[in-house]
Amino acid sequence: MSPKSELITEEEVLYEQLQTENILGIYVFSCRDLKPSQSLFNDGLPSLIFMPRKSDTVHLRDKGETVRFNSAWVCCGVIKNTCWKVPEGLEYILVLRFKPSSFYSLFNVSPSVFHSNPICNLEDIVSESWMQVFDTMYEKNTISDRISFLDKALSSAQTNDCFPHILSEAIEYIEDKKGNTTVLDVLNQLGKRVNSKWLHRNFVKYIGISPKRYILLQRFIYTYGQYEKGKSEDLFEVALLSGYYDYNHFFKDFKRYIGIAPSQYTWE
Repeated sequence: MSPKSELITEEEVLYEQLQTENILGIYVFSCRDLKPSQSLFNDGLPSLIFMPRKSDTVHLRDKGETVRFNSAWVCCGVIKNTCWKVPEGLEYILVLRFKPSSFYSLFNVSPSVFHSNPICNLEDIVSESWMQVFDTMYEKNTISDRISFLDKALSSAQTNDCFPHILSEAIEYIEDKKGNTTVLDVLNQLGKRVNSKWLHRNFVKYIGISPKRYILLQRFIYTYGQYEKGKSEDLFEVALLSGYYDYNHFFKDFKRYIGIAPSQYTWE
Protein backbone atom coordinates (compact mmCIF):
# COMPACT_ATOMS: atom_id res chain seq x y z
CA MET A 1 0.00 0.00 0.00
CA SER A 2 1.38 3.39 -0.97
CA PRO A 3 1.05 6.28 1.48
CA LYS A 4 -0.97 9.26 0.35
CA SER A 5 1.13 12.05 -1.11
CA GLU A 6 2.29 14.56 1.48
CA LEU A 7 4.15 17.74 0.62
CA ILE A 8 7.74 17.74 1.86
CA THR A 9 8.81 21.35 1.47
CA GLU A 10 12.30 20.99 2.98
CA GLU A 11 15.06 18.51 2.28
CA GLU A 12 15.01 17.36 5.88
CA VAL A 13 12.13 17.40 8.33
CA LEU A 14 12.73 16.49 11.98
CA TYR A 15 9.81 15.23 14.02
CA GLU A 16 10.19 16.22 17.65
CA GLN A 17 7.93 15.81 20.70
CA LEU A 18 8.16 12.03 20.46
CA GLN A 19 6.83 9.78 23.19
CA THR A 20 9.75 7.39 23.07
CA GLU A 21 13.14 8.21 24.53
CA ASN A 22 14.74 5.36 22.60
CA ILE A 23 15.39 7.36 19.45
CA LEU A 24 17.24 10.61 18.80
CA GLY A 25 14.89 11.67 16.02
CA ILE A 26 12.65 10.70 13.13
CA TYR A 27 13.41 12.32 9.80
CA VAL A 28 11.83 12.49 6.36
CA PHE A 29 14.34 13.18 3.58
CA SER A 30 12.97 14.31 0.24
CA CYS A 31 14.57 12.38 -2.63
CA ARG A 32 13.08 14.36 -5.51
CA ASP A 33 16.26 16.23 -6.42
CA LEU A 34 18.86 13.55 -5.76
CA LYS A 35 21.17 12.53 -8.55
CA PRO A 36 20.83 8.89 -9.77
CA SER A 37 24.03 7.78 -8.01
CA GLN A 38 24.21 9.20 -4.49
CA SER A 39 27.19 8.80 -2.15
CA LEU A 40 26.05 7.20 1.07
CA PHE A 41 27.64 7.69 4.48
CA ASN A 42 26.39 8.13 8.03
CA ASP A 43 27.35 9.47 11.44
CA GLY A 44 28.10 6.08 12.99
CA LEU A 45 24.93 5.77 15.10
CA PRO A 46 22.31 3.06 14.38
CA SER A 47 19.56 4.16 12.00
CA LEU A 48 16.59 2.44 10.37
CA ILE A 49 15.71 3.49 6.83
CA PHE A 50 12.30 2.85 5.30
CA MET A 51 11.41 3.27 1.63
CA PRO A 52 7.87 4.51 0.85
CA ARG A 53 6.49 1.10 -0.15
CA LYS A 54 7.13 -2.38 1.18
CA SER A 55 7.70 -3.57 -2.40
CA ASP A 56 10.57 -1.08 -2.93
CA THR A 57 14.14 -2.33 -3.20
CA VAL A 58 17.50 -0.64 -2.76
CA HIS A 59 20.67 -1.19 -4.77
CA LEU A 60 23.96 -0.09 -3.24
CA ARG A 61 27.33 -0.25 -4.93
CA ASP A 62 29.78 -1.22 -2.22
CA LYS A 63 33.47 -1.26 -3.22
CA GLY A 64 32.58 -2.11 -6.81
CA GLU A 65 29.96 -4.75 -6.03
CA THR A 66 26.21 -4.14 -6.34
CA VAL A 67 24.19 -5.35 -3.34
CA ARG A 68 20.38 -5.47 -3.17
CA PHE A 69 18.45 -4.55 -0.01
CA ASN A 70 14.77 -4.66 0.78
CA SER A 71 12.53 -1.68 1.59
CA ALA A 72 13.61 -1.60 5.26
CA TRP A 73 17.31 -1.54 6.07
CA VAL A 74 19.62 -0.51 8.86
CA CYS A 75 23.02 1.15 8.95
CA CYS A 76 25.48 1.53 11.80
CA GLY A 77 29.21 2.00 12.20
CA VAL A 78 31.30 3.45 9.37
CA ILE A 79 30.07 3.31 5.77
CA LYS A 80 32.88 3.67 3.23
CA ASN A 81 33.02 3.98 -0.55
CA THR A 82 29.32 3.19 -1.05
CA CYS A 83 26.94 4.61 -3.65
CA TRP A 84 23.17 4.39 -3.55
CA LYS A 85 21.44 3.87 -6.89
CA VAL A 86 18.44 6.13 -6.28
CA PRO A 87 15.27 4.60 -7.82
CA GLU A 88 13.62 6.82 -10.42
CA GLY A 89 10.65 8.67 -8.98
CA LEU A 90 11.52 7.95 -5.34
CA GLU A 91 9.63 10.47 -3.21
CA TYR A 92 11.35 10.19 0.17
CA ILE A 93 12.97 7.97 2.76
CA LEU A 94 11.94 7.75 6.41
CA VAL A 95 14.88 7.54 8.85
CA LEU A 96 14.86 6.66 12.55
CA ARG A 97 18.10 7.55 14.35
CA PHE A 98 18.55 5.65 17.63
CA LYS A 99 20.40 5.95 20.87
CA PRO A 100 22.93 3.13 20.48
CA SER A 101 22.20 1.28 23.71
CA SER A 102 18.44 1.53 23.13
CA PHE A 103 18.81 0.14 19.62
CA TYR A 104 20.88 -2.85 20.69
CA SER A 105 18.56 -3.56 23.62
CA LEU A 106 15.30 -3.15 21.69
CA PHE A 107 16.29 -5.45 18.86
CA ASN A 108 18.68 -7.73 20.76
CA VAL A 109 21.54 -6.91 18.38
CA SER A 110 25.26 -6.80 19.13
CA PRO A 111 27.40 -3.89 17.82
CA SER A 112 29.75 -6.51 16.39
CA VAL A 113 27.11 -7.28 13.73
CA PHE A 114 28.06 -4.06 11.96
CA HIS A 115 31.84 -4.32 12.18
CA SER A 116 32.14 -5.95 8.76
CA ASN A 117 28.68 -5.06 7.39
CA PRO A 118 27.61 -1.52 8.32
CA ILE A 119 24.47 -1.88 6.16
CA CYS A 120 22.05 -4.79 6.61
CA ASN A 121 18.55 -5.80 5.65
CA LEU A 122 16.37 -5.12 8.67
CA GLU A 123 14.77 -8.56 8.51
CA ASP A 124 18.21 -10.20 8.77
CA ILE A 125 18.95 -8.81 12.23
CA VAL A 126 15.63 -8.31 14.07
CA SER A 127 13.04 -10.80 15.27
CA GLU A 128 9.94 -11.87 13.38
CA SER A 129 7.74 -10.07 15.91
CA TRP A 130 9.50 -6.78 15.18
CA MET A 131 9.14 -7.36 11.44
CA GLN A 132 5.40 -7.78 12.00
CA VAL A 133 5.40 -4.36 13.68
CA PHE A 134 7.12 -2.81 10.67
CA ASP A 135 4.76 -4.63 8.28
CA THR A 136 1.85 -3.04 10.14
CA MET A 137 3.57 0.34 9.81
CA TYR A 138 3.57 -0.09 6.03
CA GLU A 139 -0.21 -0.52 6.12
CA LYS A 140 -0.64 3.05 7.35
CA ASN A 141 -1.68 5.47 4.62
CA THR A 142 0.28 8.62 5.44
CA ILE A 143 3.78 9.48 6.59
CA SER A 144 2.38 11.09 9.73
CA ASP A 145 0.40 7.95 10.59
CA ARG A 146 3.48 5.81 10.11
CA ILE A 147 5.58 8.02 12.34
CA SER A 148 2.88 8.07 15.03
CA PHE A 149 2.59 4.29 14.90
CA LEU A 150 6.34 3.75 15.19
CA ASP A 151 6.59 6.25 18.01
CA LYS A 152 3.95 4.37 20.02
CA ALA A 153 5.43 0.96 19.26
CA LEU A 154 8.94 2.01 20.31
CA SER A 155 7.77 3.87 23.41
CA SER A 156 5.93 0.79 24.70
CA ALA A 157 8.89 -1.56 24.16
CA GLN A 158 11.06 -2.48 27.13
CA THR A 159 14.76 -1.67 27.01
CA ASN A 160 17.72 -2.20 29.27
CA ASP A 161 19.25 1.23 28.70
CA CYS A 162 22.49 1.22 30.67
CA PHE A 163 24.32 3.73 28.48
CA PRO A 164 27.00 5.35 30.67
CA HIS A 165 26.32 9.02 31.30
CA ILE A 166 29.98 9.88 30.93
CA LEU A 167 29.97 8.32 27.45
CA SER A 168 27.07 10.60 26.54
CA GLU A 169 29.21 13.53 27.70
CA ALA A 170 32.03 12.39 25.43
CA ILE A 171 29.72 12.11 22.41
CA GLU A 172 28.15 15.51 23.09
CA TYR A 173 31.60 17.10 23.33
CA ILE A 174 32.69 15.54 20.02
CA GLU A 175 29.49 16.69 18.31
CA ASP A 176 29.83 20.21 19.77
CA LYS A 177 33.36 20.34 18.36
CA LYS A 178 32.04 18.96 15.05
CA GLY A 179 34.82 16.40 15.10
CA ASN A 180 37.55 19.03 15.30
CA THR A 181 39.11 17.45 18.37
CA THR A 182 41.23 14.49 19.50
CA VAL A 183 40.83 11.58 21.87
CA LEU A 184 43.23 13.34 24.25
CA ASP A 185 41.06 16.46 24.20
CA VAL A 186 38.01 14.34 25.01
CA LEU A 187 39.80 12.71 27.94
CA ASN A 188 40.90 16.12 29.24
CA GLN A 189 37.31 17.33 29.00
CA LEU A 190 36.08 14.34 31.02
CA GLY A 191 38.78 14.78 33.63
CA LYS A 192 40.11 12.01 35.85
CA ARG A 193 36.88 10.01 35.80
CA VAL A 194 38.00 7.82 32.87
CA ASN A 195 41.15 6.73 31.09
CA SER A 196 41.84 5.97 27.42
CA LYS A 197 41.24 2.22 27.84
CA TRP A 198 37.80 2.77 29.39
CA LEU A 199 36.84 5.24 26.67
CA HIS A 200 37.94 2.94 23.86
CA ARG A 201 36.30 -0.14 25.38
CA ASN A 202 32.96 1.57 25.93
CA PHE A 203 32.88 3.30 22.55
CA VAL A 204 33.34 -0.09 20.89
CA LYS A 205 30.78 -1.70 23.22
CA TYR A 206 28.01 0.88 22.84
CA ILE A 207 28.78 2.64 19.54
CA GLY A 208 30.51 -0.16 17.68
CA ILE A 209 33.57 1.89 16.67
CA SER A 210 36.55 3.43 18.46
CA PRO A 211 36.46 7.03 19.72
CA LYS A 212 39.12 8.01 17.17
CA ARG A 213 37.08 6.65 14.26
CA TYR A 214 33.95 8.35 15.60
CA ILE A 215 35.78 11.69 15.80
CA LEU A 216 37.16 11.36 12.26
CA LEU A 217 33.73 10.51 10.92
CA GLN A 218 32.05 13.51 12.58
CA ARG A 219 34.72 15.86 11.24
CA PHE A 220 34.31 14.61 7.68
CA ILE A 221 30.50 14.81 7.83
CA TYR A 222 30.65 18.39 9.07
CA THR A 223 33.20 19.42 6.43
CA TYR A 224 31.18 17.80 3.64
CA GLY A 225 27.97 19.42 4.86
CA GLN A 226 29.51 22.88 5.21
CA TYR A 227 30.87 22.84 1.68
CA GLU A 228 27.68 21.42 0.18
CA LYS A 229 25.64 24.22 1.75
CA GLY A 230 27.88 26.99 0.42
CA LYS A 231 29.28 25.40 -2.74
CA SER A 232 30.89 28.73 -3.69
CA GLU A 233 33.57 28.42 -1.01
CA ASP A 234 36.89 26.74 -1.58
CA LEU A 235 36.65 23.12 -0.47
CA PHE A 236 40.16 22.99 0.98
CA GLU A 237 39.56 26.21 2.91
CA VAL A 238 36.48 24.63 4.49
CA ALA A 239 38.56 21.53 5.31
CA LEU A 240 41.26 23.61 7.02
CA LEU A 241 38.67 25.41 9.13
CA SER A 242 37.27 22.02 10.15
CA GLY A 243 40.60 20.83 11.53
CA TYR A 244 42.35 19.15 8.60
CA TYR A 245 46.01 20.14 8.62
CA ASP A 246 46.71 19.79 4.87
CA TYR A 247 45.05 18.78 1.61
CA ASN A 248 46.44 15.24 1.66
CA HIS A 249 44.89 14.73 5.10
CA PHE A 250 41.44 15.68 3.78
CA PHE A 251 42.02 13.86 0.47
CA LYS A 252 42.51 10.54 2.28
CA ASP A 253 39.29 10.95 4.26
CA PHE A 254 37.32 11.94 1.16
CA LYS A 255 38.47 8.84 -0.71
CA ARG A 256 37.83 6.67 2.34
CA TYR A 257 34.19 7.69 2.69
CA ILE A 258 33.21 8.71 -0.86
CA GLY A 259 35.47 6.41 -2.85
CA ILE A 260 36.85 9.01 -5.29
CA ALA A 261 38.99 12.14 -5.15
CA PRO A 262 37.28 15.49 -4.37
CA SER A 263 38.19 16.75 -7.86
CA GLN A 264 36.24 13.86 -9.44
CA TYR A 265 33.14 14.32 -7.30
CA THR A 266 30.07 16.02 -8.77
CA TRP A 267 28.47 18.48 -6.35
CA GLU A 268 24.81 19.04 -7.20
